[in-house]
Amino acid sequence: MKNFKKHIWIGLSWSLLLFALSFILFFNFSYMGVRDQSVEKIITANFKTIIVLFNLKILFIYGVVALIVSLFSLLLRIERRGNIFLFHFFIWFWFLLRAVKISPQLFVDPLYLKGGILQNLQIFITDLLPLWVIYAIMPMVVLAAAWRKKRLPHGLAVIVLVALFIFPFKTTAVKAQKAGARPNILILGSDSLRPDHLSYNGYFRPTPNIDRLLARGANFLNAKSSLARTFSSFTSVFTSTFPPDHRIRHMFPRPEELQLRMPTLIQALKKQGYDTGMISDFAGDIFARLGYGFDHIQAPHLTLPNLIKQRSLEFHYFLLSFLINPIGRDVFPVMWLMPLNIDPFYVTNTSKRFIRNTVKAGKPFFMVYFSSNSHFPYGSQYPYYQMYTKRSYRGPHKFRKVDMMKTYSGFDQSPENKEQIVALYDGAVRMFDDQVGEMLGFLKKSGLDRDTIIVLFSDHGESLYENGYGTGHGDHLRGPYSNNMVFGLYSPYEDFGGRRIVPTVRDIDIAPTLLDLVKINPPASFKGHSLLPVMRGGEFAGYPAYMETELWYTPETPYIKNRVRMAYPGIMKVIELEPQTGEIILKKEFNDVVIQGKYRGVQLNNRKYIYMPDEQGFQEEWFMDEKPVAREAIQDDELLNLKYKLLELFKDKFIILRSGRIKERIE
Repeated sequence: MKNFKKHIWIGLSWSLLLFALSFILFFNFSYMGVRDQSVEKIITANFKTIIVLFNLKILFIYGVVALIVSLFSLLLRIERRGNIFLFHFFIWFWFLLRAVKISPQLFVDPLYLKGGILQNLQIFITDLLPLWVIYAIMPMVVLAAAWRKKRLPHGLAVIVLVALFIFPFKTTAVKAQKAGARPNILILGSDSLRPDHLSYNGYFRPTPNIDRLLARGANFLNAKSSLARTFSSFTSVFTSTFPPDHRIRHMFPRPEELQLRMPTLIQALKKQGYDTGMISDFAGDIFARLGYGFDHIQAPHLTLPNLIKQRSLEFHYFLLSFLINPIGRDVFPVMWLMPLNIDPFYVTNTSKRFIRNTVKAGKPFFMVYFSSNSHFPYGSQYPYYQMYTKRSYRGPHKFRKVDMMKTYSGFDQSPENKEQIVALYDGAVRMFDDQVGEMLGFLKKSGLDRDTIIVLFSDHGESLYENGYGTGHGDHLRGPYSNNMVFGLYSPYEDFGGRRIVPTVRDIDIAPTLLDLVKINPPASFKGHSLLPVMRGGEFAGYPAYMETELWYTPETPYIKNRVRMAYPGIMKVIELEPQTGEIILKKEFNDVVIQGKYRGVQLNNRKYIYMPDEQGFQEEWFMDEKPVAREAIQDDELLNLKYKLLELFKDKFIILRSGRIKERIE
C-alpha cells in the first residue's frame, strides 16, 4: 500500500507541475495565432466561471493520466523514487515527441515560432527523426525496464495498452441490404477546395482517388459559389436560392435569420424515406446553428463559451499529446472545433458509422461528409505537411499559415512564403483525396457502390496569392479562385464518361440536379436548374451566376489597394453575444451597412461584372476571361448588360438608380 501511494503521489505531482507550467508559459486566448489583448480582458472578466470549471476538468484529466502511468510503473515494479520520476518523464516526453511528429501545427507557437533551440528541436523531430524510430522507442524502453524486473508479460501488457490507446480503429464494412427503390446519395466535400488543384483538371500534383471518381462521372469546371463562405454557400446549395433570398448573408446571422422560410433539399429527401446525416469538423460549425432538416448531425457548435474551452485546452500542450486520438475527442468534444487539430480520419470514421446504422435500418441515406483540412491555416497531419514542402524552408509558415490577420492581404509575403503556403494547401488537398479513397473503399466493401450516387463538392474555392489577389475567400470577387467551387457527380446507374463541362453553373443548381437523378420533384421555391441533361451531353450555354462578398473582418478592404467600400468597424466591434445560445451574432445596427456595402457580381462563362460601392458612389469592373477590360474599350453588349441580369435574377429585390448605384430592398 505504501509503495502504491508513492507511485500515485509522484505521478500526481508530475501532472500538477505540467498543468502549472502550461498556465505560466502559454496561457492566452489567441485564435489561430492572432492575439487581441482587449478581447482577452473581456473574456477573463466575464467568463471566469467557464474558464475555472473547464480547467478543473483539464486538471482532472491530467490526474487520470498520472494514475494510468502510475499503474504502468507499478506493473513494471519500478521502485526507486528517482526511477519512478524518470518513467513518468519518459511517458509524457514520448507522447509529446509523437504528437509533434504527427501534428506539428499544434506546437508551432511554443516551439517553432520561438526560434533558436526550440525551433531546431521541432525541425529535428519533423524533418529528421523517422516516425518508426519514435514508435520503436516506447517498446524498447518498456521492455528493458520489464526485463530487469523479470516482468516481461507485464511490459507487453503496457505496450499493448499504449497501442490500443494511440491507434484508432477503423469502422468496418457493413453488408448492404437488397437494393431499394431509392439510391443512396453521398456528398464528399472539403472546405475551400479548388477545382484547378485537382489532377483530373490538369494540376501537376496528383489526386488519384478523386481522379478515378471523376473519370466515371461528370465534372463542372466553372461551378460558382454565390458567396464564398461556408454558411451562405451551404444554404444556397440546400435551398437552391441565392443569399438575398435565403437571408444568410454572413457567418454571424441573428436568431430571426436562422428561421429558414423555404424548404430544403434535405426535407425533400426525408419525405421520400431517406435517412439524412451531416458529419463535419471545425468549418462545419454552421450545422449546429442551422440544421436544414438533417436527422443526424455531428458537428461542433461555434459559441463563445466553446471557443473559450477550445483555447483553454489548446495551450495545454503536454496534455494534448495524449488527446490526439478518438478517446481525446470523446473526453473533450470541443476538439472537433479546433482549427489547428484537423484530422479528417474522424469525419471519415463517423461517416462510416452513420452509413452502417442507416443500412442496418434498411433505409436509403443522404449524407454530407464535409472536412475542413483544406481550409486555412492549412495545417495537416503527418506525412501530408511535408509531402510537397521544401525541407530547407525556415520561414514562419513551415507547418501552417500563421498570423492570419497580419498577413491578410498577402502583399507582404515573399515568393518563398507563398510557395510554402501553396504546398501546405496541396498537402491538405491530398489528405482529403486519401479520405475520398477510404470512403469509396468502404462503399465497395459494403456493396453500396452499386446503389450510391456520389457528389464531389466544395463550398467555395480559395485565393492563393495569384495576381495580387491575396489569400482566403469571401472578401472580393476578382479572379476565379475563391468563388470557383468543386462540383463533380458520379452515378452507378449512368456513365457520364468523365465529361468536363465548361459553361457556368451555380451552387443553386446542385439540389435540383440531385432530385432529378432520384426522380423527386423539386420544391417550387427552388431557383436552380437540373444539370442532368447537360451531364448527358446536351447543348448548354451556361447560367448567369450571382456572387457577393461577405462581412469584412477589418476596417480596410483586403486585397483592394484603392479603398472602395462602405465603412464599418472591425469584427470585434460589429458582433455581440446572443445570451440564450452563446452564439456570436452581428449587431442589428450594422445589418444594413453590411448588406448594402457588399461587392456584387454577375458572371456568365468568360464574362464578369463586379460592382463595388462606397458611401459616395461606386466603382465598376468588367472582365473577359478574368482579365480586366476598360469601360470605354468594351464593344460586347452581353458584357455591358451583365449588371442588369441582377434585375432578372432578383425580381423586386434590387433597384438600379439613375446614377447607376445598386440598392437592395432589405426585409
